Amino acid sequence: MKSIMFWQTVMLFAAVCVSAWLWNYSAIWSAVLGGLSYLIPTLLAILTIIAAKKLPALLPATLLMAEISKILMICLMMLLVYICYFSVNWFAYLTGLILVSQAGLFTFRKRLLL
Repeated sequence: MKSIMFWQTVMLFAAVCVSAWLWNYSAIWSAVLGGLSYLIPTLLAILTIIAAKKLPALLPATLLMAEISKILMICLMMLLVYICYFSVNWFAYLTGLILVSQAGLFTFRKRLLL
């Protein structure tokens, strides 16, 4: 858990730096919101799975429900950003969302082969 959260935070910082460099400082908040749109549901899913370890019989169902609820929370947070933050830079937002969501590539030391 610590490793994935560390790499997601590192990737959020990288998204903020890239957004500030490419699109100006006004895009920083969009990148932060994009990263948090993935980081917060992931943290809640991890905490749910940790709490469910005490009941091993329910662990498969808990894992499935945690992943489904994580996807729904990400979509809900995207909708909230669309409704509440009018000056969102969508390129910066998606940069933050994609970089944070792909932090697992660094966590598990897998190489991306193109």
